[in-house]
Amino acid sequence: MPPQGVSPLWRGLTLVGLAATLVLALVASKYVAALRYESIADSAARAALGDRITSLEHDVVDARKQVASLRQQLEVSGASVRAALAPDSRIIHLAPLGALPNANAVVAESAIKNEAVLLVSGLPPAPSGESYELWWIGPQGEAIRAATLNLDPHGAAIATATTPPAAAHVVAGEITLQPSQGADKPGGTIYFRGATEQR
Repeated sequence: MPPQGVSPLWRGLTLVGLAATLVLALVASKYVAALRYESIADSAARAALGDRITSLEHDVVDARKQVASLRQQLEVSGASVRAALAPDSRIIHLAPLGALPNANAVVAESAIKNEAVLLVSGLPPAPSGESYELWWIGPQGEAIRAATLNLDPHGAAIATATTPPAAAHVVAGEITLQPSQGADKPGGTIYFRGATEQR
């Protein structure tokens, strides 16, 4: 008796099984690809969010610096008003030296309140490693450092200054451009100078 072949039913079931396997494999590959895409997109989103957080942190730091600067300016402005309105107040005008047609400098000082404020404008930016400083000058050239200036982009500054000691004989005030290392006497270019009343 000749062997019987595979019945059409089993052949059909086999084909259906193969087809189902192929479909499942295709679906699985698409699912894996989708997971990879979501993972990449999620990583990109996290990176973008991290960059945004870093940017906001920098903005917060900058805002805090601006607030601190405004507070300092407010404090200095208050000190300048107190020094100018004190009963013993005196205003010392410092004349610009050299080619500084738009430069101005004035010191408001009160010995009673032990406060002095310098207002200056029209100065060129200080070179790297140098700074502008205010000095009280005695009759023999002896000097007392009174303030270090931090200019704004327009060449102006408001700074609190140290008042001369009560026993000091001060005849002038001057602003010089000095190395930033902190010399104990003026030695750079003199930009402003003005006589003071004898104390």
